[in-house]
Amino acid sequence: MNHKLLILLLTPLLISISCKKAIDRKKEQIVIAAVTNGRWVVTQFSNNGTDITTNFAGYEFQFYESGSVDAYWLMNKNTGTWSGDINALTITAHFQPANDTLQQLNEIWKITDSDWDYVRASGANGTKMLYLKKK
Repeated sequence: MNHKLLILLLTPLLISISCKKAIDRKKEQIVIAAVTNGRWVVTQFSNNGTDITTNFAGYEFQFYESGSVDAYWLMNKNTGTWSGDINALTITAHFQPANDTLQQLNEIWKITDSDWDYVRASGANGTKMLYLKKK
């Protein structure tokens, strides 16, 4: 009798946990599809209040589901890594080795605003501001 009661009590809990995980997975899949579909450009970047957007002129970024990201500039391509945390609303980027411009992106970025075609984020405890727009 105790086993039946325990099963009756635990079943709704297990179903709700399972549903939450399925919803989280679906959200993650939607976000990954949005990020990996198309190239992105930096339309605004500031570091300690200094606008350095022009350093990113001509760069295009292509994100992949595998966790890699390619930075294209003229005839050059640099490959880095990226990961996202949908619950923490963060994206981590890392280019190694990287030129000075790409090193500015090596950060855990806190997403402050986003939609299907843009992302606003802050990094380095709020001293860096990044605005990416889908090309």
